[in-house]
Amino acid sequence: MPSVQIIRNKLHRPRIPGDFVARSELLTRLEEGSMLPLTLVAAPAGYGKTSLIAHWLAGRDGLSAWLSLDAEDSDLAVFVNYFVAAVRTVFANACVDTLDYLNAGQPPSLVALAGRLSNDLEDLSAPLVLVLDDFHRILSSQTHALLDRLLAHPSDGLHLVVITRHDPPLALGALRAREALGEVRMRDLQFSARETAILIQRCAGRTLAGAPLETLQHRSEGWPVGVRLAALALRQGVTIEELGRGFSGATPQVEQYFAEEVLSQQSDTARDCLLRTSILDRFCVPLCDALLAPAGRAEGQLDGQGFIQLVASGAILGIALEDKLEWYRYHRLFQEFLQRQLAKQYAAAEIAELHWRAASWLESQLLLEEAIPQALAGHGAVAAARLLGRHQGGLLDRAQRHRLERCLHLLPPDTIENDPEMLLLKAWSIHHQGRQLETPAVLDRIEVLLESAAGVLELSVLDSVCGSVLALRSLQSYLEGQADRAMAYAERALQRLPADCTQARVTAQVVVAGARQMSGDLVGARQWIDQVLARAAGPVDTSQAPLVATLCFLGWMAADLSALQWTANRHYRLTETDFGSGGSLGLGRYFHALVQYQRNELALAEATLLPALAPQQAPRLGYRTEISFVLAAVYQALGQADRAREIVDAVCEHLLRNGDSPALFRAQAWQAELALRQGRIDEAREWARNFDPGPVQFVYHFFNAPHLTLARVWIAEGTVESREQAARLLQLLEAELTARHNVRFLIEVLALQAILQFALGEQGAACDRLGRAVDLAQPGGFIRLFVDLGQELLQPLKRLEPGKGNERYVAQVLSAFNDDWLVSAGRQQVGADLTRRELKILKLLAVRLSNVEISEELCISRATVKRHTQNIYRKLRASSRREAVFRARTLNILADG
Repeated sequence: MPSVQIIRNKLHRPRIPGDFVARSELLTRLEEGSMLPLTLVAAPAGYGKTSLIAHWLAGRDGLSAWLSLDAEDSDLAVFVNYFVAAVRTVFANACVDTLDYLNAGQPPSLVALAGRLSNDLEDLSAPLVLVLDDFHRILSSQTHALLDRLLAHPSDGLHLVVITRHDPPLALGALRAREALGEVRMRDLQFSARETAILIQRCAGRTLAGAPLETLQHRSEGWPVGVRLAALALRQGVTIEELGRGFSGATPQVEQYFAEEVLSQQSDTARDCLLRTSILDRFCVPLCDALLAPAGRAEGQLDGQGFIQLVASGAILGIALEDKLEWYRYHRLFQEFLQRQLAKQYAAAEIAELHWRAASWLESQLLLEEAIPQALAGHGAVAAARLLGRHQGGLLDRAQRHRLERCLHLLPPDTIENDPEMLLLKAWSIHHQGRQLETPAVLDRIEVLLESAAGVLELSVLDSVCGSVLALRSLQSYLEGQADRAMAYAERALQRLPADCTQARVTAQVVVAGARQMSGDLVGARQWIDQVLARAAGPVDTSQAPLVATLCFLGWMAADLSALQWTANRHYRLTETDFGSGGSLGLGRYFHALVQYQRNELALAEATLLPALAPQQAPRLGYRTEISFVLAAVYQALGQADRAREIVDAVCEHLLRNGDSPALFRAQAWQAELALRQGRIDEAREWARNFDPGPVQFVYHFFNAPHLTLARVWIAEGTVESREQAARLLQLLEAELTARHNVRFLIEVLALQAILQFALGEQGAACDRLGRAVDLAQPGGFIRLFVDLGQELLQPLKRLEPGKGNERYVAQVLSAFNDDWLVSAGRQQVGADLTRRELKILKLLAVRLSNVEISEELCISRATVKRHTQNIYRKLRASSRREAVFRARTLNILADG
């Protein structure tokens, strides 16, 4: 075969720029990787790959060779000739056998050629680093196969460095598995803010810091060439202030670079695809298909798959957004450049149509936050509002409410303020954010708009909006404690609302029940929910689950744990696969655990709650915050204070990130409550100082009540002023909760008043208050409600005069106080004081032996077995065999025994 003309300049290591920014961590990684067969340096254009490797080689003592590749070098024989020529720049007489085989006149066999080259490389007299630059230009499968063979059985003396814009078709997975591959990727090559400032200083002689530096770093995304182009702009007269305001894809230096180095290198078809997809903030194969060829694809035109392959190739500045490599986005500067080119080359109507196609596809995938801006750009605000309106049912679901707020913020304010349906969504949104003071004004505005649009809107739309307004007004009245008015609004709403307005209808139905309970008609409230449930239709999570939850909340507020347990057992079955219907069954675990916790069945409560907080349930589980509160209380009661604190702190961080203000309000109160229980009084006091109660609403139906925590902190402070504040707040709460028939939280108020009065020396009044609390709590069997108030309640409890058959109940509470003190004081670990005989019995309980069988096994009487079993229950803080065995397994006591 003809000899290959070697261009010597391709064998020279490139010059290192004088303003090169050295990066010690990358140099260290390259040096460590030099002991491996291959280092892969892969990133799009402009990330300084070549300069980095050249700088590394210039600073090390070992031997190295360089080969800059072109597309013409793809041919197997040409590639090997250049490969050998590069090696010979260091070892002049190397690879003789390989060259003889290439010059024999016959087409080279891949297997034979690879074998000869491998043997020649093995004979090198010293270790060598060989760099193959621009390897993405090599397209020959035979050449790729040759490298694979060399790397499958690598020479000890050769370290290859492959510089490329995208991953080459080599067996990289196998190399990773063998730990034979070092990698430097785009993220490794991105400049930090410090490195950006250094390059600007060296290249432009200007000092960049503060906001201008942050802006440039954000705009350039650490892209080294982008930073260099910004420096060039500064050298050509642009001020730092102008650069901070206007560095973009329209900056002349950036625009020229993209036009010459990127866009001009693409085919006409590829350029058209780039321009069309520039309207997207992120893209994938089917979304690109929707934009590139909606009416049939011309011959040679790229489809979505082909275009994504182009993006993934590194030929353009595309960034993968996840490991699956399904979604990509453009570098910000490149996207802005493409959008300018799109505006120059396409008519406005064509661009609008592209936006609408994108909106339609994104809507079909329920990606509404991305669809709405595209609809705005395509067909305007009215079309975008209609798009949002089509999905209002799903967005009003509890798990989607945060999305509703985001979607509304994407629409122009005037569009919302002049559209009754959008205003209604706004009203729901601000209500769910806890901004009830703002809701009436929005509802008033909706009614004004409805009056002027009465002859324009369809009757079904008019009924839907009017009925929803009435439902929201009923809810507002209920929160204000106006039961009669709430009932009237709710009944009018149910008369007006169409059957498909599930969210508003369920809201009104729940308010009817709540208003009846608030008026003292608990039986009527339960009967109403049962009647509505019997004829409920539609999705379970939307139409039935809220009604079942209302039944449970009615039992909770009535301090009727038996009714709550009965309802939970009837409607929520707890199995390993009980999450198929989404968050409603997570709420079921919450109610089951509430009963178990309040009855001091701590191990059972823990076992009930843990599956609900498993990582796989996170995306779909509702009421995760409330579940976390109860679990934290369980761990606190079990003496695992650090674990309890970690749970609550994580919940607060999550809610703060998501901007969920109502839930954060309660979470921070529970955080303070936990601090109080753990003796961190200063933290609780700090929360109290910053506590903003807002309009006090007394509809407490979850696990904790922030205003009661506030009263506890004031009592704990112990000053005259703080005690007076606590007394006034508790007096107000007593009156309101009595009027609203919220027995559960009235019990806690009375107990706190007893603590306060006992501290003030008013022992008679304290015992009177506490006696009322005990009378209200005893039917439900509440234990933790009293124990969680702390040792300050112990003396008032001991001074209670026995009566009305409460002696046994008070003794149970006092026993729980004693166990709680032992654990919280660190005097006893749960289960640590089990005797050897008790451990033996516990082991037999675990294999489900009866008391009779245990007595026969251990040759002891049944009475002795029963006594030991009761001791086991007490020491493990359990109330049943099942709970004791579960707790023992959790604590590894059975294994120890």
